[in-house]
Amino acid sequence: MDRLGRAVDRLWGSVGPNGPLHARPSFADELARQCNGKLALHAPSVSKWPFGQQLEHLYRSSHYVLDRVEEAMTGKNAKESMGPWGGALMLCGFIPRGMFPTIPQLEPTGGNMEVIQPLKDSLHERLAKLDVSLAQIRASRGKSRHPRMKWLTPAQWMIFADVHHRHHLRILRDIVKAGA
Repeated sequence: MDRLGRAVDRLWGSVGPNGPLHARPSFADELARQCNGKLALHAPSVSKWPFGQQLEHLYRSSHYVLDRVEEAMTGKNAKESMGPWGGALMLCGFIPRGMFPTIPQLEPTGGNMEVIQPLKDSLHERLAKLDVSLAQIRASRGKSRHPRMKWLTPAQWMIFADVHHRHHLRILRDIVKAGA
């Protein structure tokens, strides 16, 4: 299995080598399980954001990545290039903690269920309407822009989503561990 297949399998669960991205991906279920009594936990030695703000950021990021995948699937911007930060992420598959400031539209606000619940609900609605397959993602040469990594194909966005999701889940685990 190639890198894209592994990333999609981690995010969605098994979809096969070219199958459709189904409406109940494992990453959304994993996020939903985090909506618990830990939202107020804060471990400044781990993150400036408490648990709830980390979770809110993950929900906002999930929407953002889906927006960028949809943009790139149009086929536009195929001649644009990935930047050095994008190349580094694709090569290493890792985001160092505290290295990159969050883009403004993905900054968390309240980190409570009043903020998170609408993001959660709209993500589930959006995923239920998603009509794209891994084969289509593989075939698309279009690109959409990330503010720091520059231009990414839908396949690269999926790899980014996997790396980013796992990065923040590790932070959530470390916040819980530090708060115990």
